[in-house]
Amino acid sequence: MPKIKIDHAEVSVAEGTTILQAAEQAGIYIPHICFHPDIPPVDRQKPAHVIYRDGERIENARPELRHEGCQLCVVEIAGQGGLHRSCSKSVVNGMIISTVSPAIEAFRRDRIMELVARHPHVCLTCTQKDGCARFPCSMSIPETERCCPRFGGCEFQRIVEYVGLRPETPRYVFEGLPIIDDNPLFKRDYNLCIGCTRCIRVCRALCGIGALDFVYDDHGRIIVGTTNKTLKESSCGFCLSCVEVCPTGALQEQESGRTETPRKDTFHANSDLPRRPGLHKPTLAPQKQESLELTRENLVQVPETGGVYQLLDGQQNVIFIKGAMNLRKELAEQLAMNKQARYFIYEENPLYSKRESEILQQYLARHGEMPQLNRELDDLF
Repeated sequence: MPKIKIDHAEVSVAEGTTILQAAEQAGIYIPHICFHPDIPPVDRQKPAHVIYRDGERIENARPELRHEGCQLCVVEIAGQGGLHRSCSKSVVNGMIISTVSPAIEAFRRDRIMELVARHPHVCLTCTQKDGCARFPCSMSIPETERCCPRFGGCEFQRIVEYVGLRPETPRYVFEGLPIIDDNPLFKRDYNLCIGCTRCIRVCRALCGIGALDFVYDDHGRIIVGTTNKTLKESSCGFCLSCVEVCPTGALQEQESGRTETPRKDTFHANSDLPRRPGLHKPTLAPQKQESLELTRENLVQVPETGGVYQLLDGQQNVIFIKGAMNLRKELAEQLAMNKQARYFIYEENPLYSKRESEILQQYLARHGEMPQLNRELDDLF
């Protein structure tokens, strides 16, 4: 069984384990968007000759290209130059792996900038995004540039926030791509597709159908579509596995689901459909948890590791943000000393000082001032 070191953690894993899988076993998050634990990773995926999007025939413009994935999961390996995709590289005994470095961070932000250029992202940078209902927009941003209904619970959003957007990220330009809403089970919005190809790979590998595929346009961008003019003609089983694995709002299950009366010229929603395969949820970027009441009972679940915690008052307002070497220990001290705190939020992060600074800066940008006890630390004691 190979023994490796990932950041500061020593891990023993089975032969054939990828670096990404080994990191997850060690509780170390590596950002990724094209990878999903239930489907094969991208490995120089070959485009189709032609696909269809809302009946439009689209031919592959760049036959020489192969899909190399999002590449957000890159790591550094001691003794091996450059950056390596952790989703497809297997571990070797004695490997020393770094998941965080200035080179890795710069590369990931370059890649994220390319991905968000194809996806509405003004909501990710808006200073009033917390608690925003999206309609009406207080910043008067055109509706086509705003994020989809998944905002606030979107996998892609969380990864973008984790990696960070460069200030020079270009503004999203709405292309007016098809939005197909004539299906009683799910909706397709090609304006939100980032070309991760998860839907294609789950349809092939897990469902054994292959109703979806992709081509490249003249600019080398991935365009996803059906293999025939319609989903039904492409032998789609309507199992919704593609919807399950989509990391954006490009594929969304209709609220009415399978109970809606079928529309004219569509399949019957109550017909015998293949069961949706059981899919694991991919490991998501660390994010702010739901607030918990600051009690000894709730502190039991907090790990004794580095991270950042936030204290909230009885009205759920953030009053204090702090990085800690030992989350449970410091929160226990807050429970004993801080009479104003009623709830808490925490996230694990070995770079807790850096993360504390990031969260404080985000808070300052949104509210125009620091949390109460970060301004008046004397009140804490």
